[in-house]
Amino acid sequence: MEKWSNSKNKHRFLFLYLLVYLMFYHKAFSQTFDIPEHFIESPLIYSHETNLKGISRVSPIKDSFSKYTVLELSLVKSSINYPSKWLKDKIYDELGDVAETERLLRSKDSPLSDPIFDQFKHLPIYINDTLDQLAINPLVFCKKIDMLYNATGKFYELNCTIPFGFFNNYLIMRLQYKNNFWYFTKIMTLNYARMIELITIAETFNIKSNVN
Repeated sequence: MEKWSNSKNKHRFLFLYLLVYLMFYHKAFSQTFDIPEHFIESPLIYSHETNLKGISRVSPIKDSFSKYTVLELSLVKSSINYPSKWLKDKIYDELGDVAETERLLRSKDSPLSDPIFDQFKHLPIYINDTLDQLAINPLVFCKKIDMLYNATGKFYELNCTIPFGFFNNYLIMRLQYKNNFWYFTKIMTLNYARMIELITIAETFNIKSNVN
């Protein structure tokens, strides 16, 4: 009984230590991007339970498709021993957003709903084939995990291109370790030019000290 009580107190102490450390860390440091004029940055708040703590969300100034072009930065709330495996597992969490893109392209207002595209439904690039493959193995649409560098240092990247008819859903996920924390960056867009812009923003990721 005494042993169990000591173990319980130890867990409480570790929890309080981590809480205080996180509070100090976010006061002492801030995570920043260089944001171009035609983009806007806002707080990232998750509406569901996750092992991520949202930091910021970068997207174009509002237009019809701006919700489908986004860069998200989060803090991972758990330790990571195998970054490559973590990224490969994470893609399964992103299939919900991919499904939303699929619903958009299948809607009555989608250009793919035009009868002219019926002749292409038997081709490998058609949406149904993509959905079938996503259910089997979404990693087939991804490049091999690479180790790259940005303004803050080394990071791991999983770069995926998911075809939907004549469109591509670009999904890039990055994992970076700095100051004893893992940072997760996600880029998602339907537009190649926007993907390049978001990558350029992600390259400027920096952690600044607020302590003078």
